[in-house]
Amino acid sequence: MSGLTARALLPLLALLAGCSLLGGGPKPVRADWQSLAFAAATDANANSALAVDVVLVKDKALLETLAAMSASRYFAAKADLQRTYPEALMVLAVEITPGQLIQVERKRFGAERVWAALAFANYAAPGEHRLRLPLDTGACLLQLNAQGFVVTDSKTGAAR
Repeated sequence: MSGLTARALLPLLALLAGCSLLGGGPKPVRADWQSLAFAAATDANANSALAVDVVLVKDKALLETLAAMSASRYFAAKADLQRTYPEALMVLAVEITPGQLIQVERKRFGAERVWAALAFANYAAPGEHRLRLPLDTGACLLQLNAQGFVVTDSKTGAAR
């Protein structure tokens, strides 16, 4: 290899050293949430209590499995998932009644480094009832409606 070619490749090699091809890349992060809240409409889940889990996923491989699950499949497998992967996920479980507002204390999730946060709502109506929550926002509000739910974050103010 000539000196000119080697010198031309050095900047490229330095660039590659910092990218994911050589072991860098994305890493788990802490949720920036200062606030995590659940608000149920007065007609939520056909006027019935509703189980909602926010799952903080600490294992990248498990994330793929969970992200493909409907809420009904998740709730059926929840106990087994927690036994099988006790260090790979953290579950923040709430049961909310129509018209109720629940605020989760930051200390329940603040120190965890995670790949993602998924919310599952165990509606009686059919559907996926699963959302991925933004981690890079100051506040998340899960608005539970009659047959589905949305998340609103303080960064964009937009429902998803």
